[in-house]
Amino acid sequence: MGYPHPSHPRESPILSKYFGDPEARTLSGWRARGGYEALEKALFTDPQELQTIVKDSGLRGRGGAGFPTGMKWSFMKPDGKTHYLCCNADESEPGTFKDREIMRWTPHGLVEGVALGAHTIYAETAYIYIRGEFTEPYARVTKAVDEAYAAGILGANAMGSGKRVDVHVHRGAGAYICGEETALMNSLEGRRGNPRIKPPFPAVAGLFGKPTTINNVETLTTVPYIIKHGAEWYKQFGRPDNPKSIGTKLFSVCGNITRPGNYEVALGFPFKEFLYELCGGPLPGRQIKAVIPGGSSVPILTREEAEGAIMDYEGMVAAGTMLGSGGAIVFDDRQCMVRQIARLTRFYAHESCAQCSQCREGTAWITRIMERIRDNQGTMEDLDTLVSIADGMSGKTICVLSDSCATPVVSGLKKFRHEFEAKIAANPSMVTVPGALPRLGGVRGQWLT
Repeated sequence: MGYPHPSHPRESPILSKYFGDPEARTLSGWRARGGYEALEKALFTDPQELQTIVKDSGLRGRGGAGFPTGMKWSFMKPDGKTHYLCCNADESEPGTFKDREIMRWTPHGLVEGVALGAHTIYAETAYIYIRGEFTEPYARVTKAVDEAYAAGILGANAMGSGKRVDVHVHRGAGAYICGEETALMNSLEGRRGNPRIKPPFPAVAGLFGKPTTINNVETLTTVPYIIKHGAEWYKQFGRPDNPKSIGTKLFSVCGNITRPGNYEVALGFPFKEFLYELCGGPLPGRQIKAVIPGGSSVPILTREEAEGAIMDYEGMVAAGTMLGSGGAIVFDDRQCMVRQIARLTRFYAHESCAQCSQCREGTAWITRIMERIRDNQGTMEDLDTLVSIADGMSGKTICVLSDSCATPVVSGLKKFRHEFEAKIAANPSMVTVPGALPRLGGVRGQWLT
């Protein structure tokens, strides 16, 4: 990642305020900027009161699902059982690169949020599960944890409160599937990173069979600001007519755009103004063709749809897609959407854990057909086959990786069918072959070679 851009006047920098400030990385620099004040306040406050503040703030999970954070924490009761907090720092969704910037520039902000969250759910132990490829973020977060222990912020008597808060950094192996919360827990336990069947849900039986809460980096880093300034302060950010989407959100923008990078805006920001004013619009002489607004697993928007969308949970649903992780991928009019969608399906086929047959077989099958169409070897029958396979994959597996592969195919066919048909029309042989492929023998990975 390069050096972050200066904040645009229309941004609302809270989490990103100190991006690019090297002093904010250090313990002394973070404390000089008000760091750990919220944690100290929280450690002397009843956890249920903290849960109520977070619930009243309207904060929703920033990892993609958008589940209300305070409600999620309220599932953890003072039952005398061992509780765990897991911070999901895997950030494996293509097009998303906001969490790693939090860890690069404000690692103590994350440590504070993790410790505060652990206390709030009656947990003494928290784990930060970080993606293996995040070399610099891993080093920054590990150093921040070490500094916090040395200063007495973490440990058996956290900040003199008499409460124990331990934070461990666990480095994953870079598997996309370990961004799914139950696969993450399996990986932490030393098992294969396969998702678990639910129920039981993590709040009942999670890590090591104990009640567990899993939160995203951005979510946890936001909480100290809410505890410090109050729920009403946080509610000022967002659309007045939509109380369901409150606060600011970090958006990662990449692709064919003039100013890619991370931007923090209040939820409810007009997507057209975001793309053209903050991000500078398409490259000179080009025009936006399509946008995937929430990471590669959400439905694709045409330019017209994107320009009419609102950047919050409900606004993106109204536009026919989802806010997701906030990773916006922009395609201009030079791009072949068939080729771009084929790249996505190959990624998901490669990252499937192969536990569910619909995902194991379907992702590889869809990829073979997509790449055949991309290479001008497809037939019209292939389009119906893609839709049929996608229907058999969606909503029928333990986790949503299968759906994530099917979604860009279905939305791409709906929005850009003419590009698929043009690729098929360019088939030099024009020989009709069955849409269904025979099952190939051998290891699953051989299907894609």
